[in-house]
Amino acid sequence: MGIFSLLLVIAADDPADMLAKKMLPIYVKEVESYKMAVTSAPDKPLVLKKEPVFEWSNPARSGGQQGAVFLWLRDGRPAALGCIFSEPYRQLPPGRKVTHELHALDPEKLLITREGLNKWNPQEGLARIELPDAPTPADTPAGRLIQLRRLAQEFSGYSVDSDGKQWDLRLLSTPLFRYPAAKTGVVDGALFALVSNAGTDPEVLLLIEARENRGKLQWEFVCGRFSDWDLHVKRKDKEVFSSIRSETNPVQHNPNHTYRVYPEKVITPDGKLLARVKQTPEIWWGEVIPVEDK
Repeated sequence: MGIFSLLLVIAADDPADMLAKKMLPIYVKEVESYKMAVTSAPDKPLVLKKEPVFEWSNPARSGGQQGAVFLWLRDGRPAALGCIFSEPYRQLPPGRKVTHELHALDPEKLLITREGLNKWNPQEGLARIELPDAPTPADTPAGRLIQLRRLAQEFSGYSVDSDGKQWDLRLLSTPLFRYPAAKTGVVDGALFALVSNAGTDPEVLLLIEARENRGKLQWEFVCGRFSDWDLHVKRKDKEVFSSIRSETNPVQHNPNHTYRVYPEKVITPDGKLLARVKQTPEIWWGEVIPVEDK
């Protein structure tokens, strides 16, 4: 066997890759359980992209986390983001604990319906902020993509874990999603992510859009929490976003509930349901409720 063939065999047998392939159909089924719309169009469902826009792993968290990121679109632009991830669960019943992590992206409030023990009810939309000192958006999609990448590179940050250790955040150079031809609302836009140096899971969402406002075309942005740790984000040398744990900004949601995270179930790697998990204000990590074997 040649060296190249041997490398292919090794890559094919990589445990992390095999786990990701096994879990992906399970993750897709989880996001399919959500039905979403915006308040101005409650009967027009958002469109789920069933192919993940990003897959990640973090060996430093909870014995090794692995997950996938999905989007719901409204007229071609991202309206909501969902990450389904799992980690080893070594208590009884042993398996993998599946967690849902969600963030609203649309400027309008989302309406969410889903059967299950845990709920997500955003209280408002995600407002954009003008990006000061940014150049006028270019006339072509190619020119705007160059600008989007350069603007995103101006952002940096760090997270602080529960032990007070600081973790640097780095920008993923490729956007999670680009939408140069959205049907409504914006001329162009891209969704970026800042990830921890502990792994590749998104910790901060960064949305940059070119929008016409009062006859003027301008760049706007917004950052979103996507972590249970404290977060700090700078643009150049100025802090533009932070998320600090508090009574109103606990592990499971931010103050306006545009961010939400909860453990949902315990399963085998083949998808067999072993237990449901019910999150409460007192037990944010969830009460595990085993199911009867049928």
